[in-house]
Amino acid sequence: MTLEEALAVCDRAKPNQYSRAEKIRWLSDADGLIQREILDYSEPGEFAGYDEETSAETVLLAPEPYCGIYEAYLSAQIDFHNGEFTRYQNSAQLYNSVFSALAGWYRRTHLPLQENSISM
Repeated sequence: MTLEEALAVCDRAKPNQYSRAEKIRWLSDADGLIQREILDYSEPGEFAGYDEETSAETVLLAPEPYCGIYEAYLSAQIDFHNGEFTRYQNSAQLYNSVFSALAGWYRRTHLPLQENSISM
């Protein structure tokens, strides 16, 4: 899923008053968490984040079928900032569920970093 696709999905599903820049920052936060908490498990990398200058065609980190994580994260942020805390709890629960599924899949399919070795 690209940055633009994630923004379009969010705006169709949950019309809102938040700027494109704000939603891009939230997507950057989401991918920063994915990088730090999941991908660094076996593929450490530097995640520079996204901003208004980032290409709309930038591919986000979560692969299919886990792209729903972005809609859930944006929905949670919108609900939280609107003070709609019951909706926020539901959106956050969905986000956490997809995040856990993504983390589980990634750890099942990628070897962890090996920092130890046996010397003879």
